[in-house]
Amino acid sequence: MQKKGRPSGVDSTETKKRILDNARIEFSVNGYDGSAISVVAERAGLAPSAIYHHFPSKKILYEAVFEETANVLWTDVSRASSEPTLVEAVEHLIASSRALTTKGLRHHTNFLAAAPIEARIHPEFTMLLARRTEFQDRTFSALAEIGQRTGELEGFSMEESIELLRALIMGWFFERHFRDEEVEGSHEAIIKLLKTVTNS
Repeated sequence: MQKKGRPSGVDSTETKKRILDNARIEFSVNGYDGSAISVVAERAGLAPSAIYHHFPSKKILYEAVFEETANVLWTDVSRASSEPTLVEAVEHLIASSRALTTKGLRHHTNFLAAAPIEARIHPEFTMLLARRTEFQDRTFSALAEIGQRTGELEGFSMEESIELLRALIMGWFFERHFRDEEVEGSHEAIIKLLKTVTNS
């Protein structure tokens, strides 16, 4: 029988990554209330004491998973803001979001999609809604700046541009998540609308 705990030769960074990866799976499958540190430890092949050494409570572990997951996903999709036009940037963002699933990051997207619900159920996670907004604002502000600079969003204020893009992209993301598949033609409809708005 394999002894649980931190394996010899494995550093603290690797152990924390293993804990976060397995906690993400547990939280995304069973939600915060349905998850247990003991199950995360079992998934990770560690003793529960090893989890508590790095994350003193389930709440702290959940928050750490949120930060790591949000950084991975939003950094990846934020690369869209380097495109020369808004239409190309949105195409890039959607392609990047789709690619996350094929990269084996489905638990990342599932975790983030459930985070707002968990924050409504658990007031102690209210600050995660603010962090989520920060990540979104950074991305959608960068996209709106492209649209303003190129004239593609002429007639829209910066604030209107940000909220238009947020509604379009997040609506697409959540429908895709909750249906567990992309709604046929949804991506094309977003691009068609943007091209109509921008007179491209």
